[in-house]
Amino acid sequence: MIRVEGIRKSYGKKAVLTNVNLSLETGEQAAIIGRNGCGKTTLMHIMAGITKPDAGSVSYFGHNIFKEKRTVAKYCGYLPQGDCLLEELSVQDNISLWSGKSGAPSGELTDFFDLKEILKVPVKNLSGGMKRRVSIACTMVGWPPVLLLDEPTGGLDRYYKAEIRELMGRYRALNGILVIVTHDEEEIKTCSRCFELSGGVLKEAT
Repeated sequence: MIRVEGIRKSYGKKAVLTNVNLSLETGEQAAIIGRNGCGKTTLMHIMAGITKPDAGSVSYFGHNIFKEKRTVAKYCGYLPQGDCLLEELSVQDNISLWSGKSGAPSGELTDFFDLKEILKVPVKNLSGGMKRRVSIACTMVGWPPVLLLDEPTGGLDRYYKAEIRELMGRYRALNGILVIVTHDEEEIKTCSRCFELSGGVLKEAT
């Protein structure tokens, strides 16, 4: 489960997050929506343990990520905006970098993301949608129970968007918890809950 409590974050005199609370159980998929610049990515960075908040806590399955440093690596996979792959390397080598293990990824991961035919292909030769699929596969190398996805289908055509949504649905069916930042209406409809970030506060949308 996820527990985000009383998160505050300011940059200089600008308060970005003033009181953010969020609670999710296994099998839930939550959309985080809001205007550009409202602090959605900052919140994701805090939940991924990249940025430390000024106040508040984030816990995964009872483990505070800022007090127990290995918690994020054990429980959470994070996909940032944009492409996070090394273009000159093959799909397999990119996955190896993320996992810290050389050689081919597990058959389970390869089958889940249908990667068998492209493992040796340089990332630079893949389409945008294929790159995004590989990026999500990298975040799931250790099969974490929580995935944080920042605009996972941004910039993709409708066919690749549908493919990524299908992958997210399969992950959720395995009792995974998904938190996604999105502007995509179809993506929002697939979520069990939707939260809007406005004025530094996160409120559940109705």
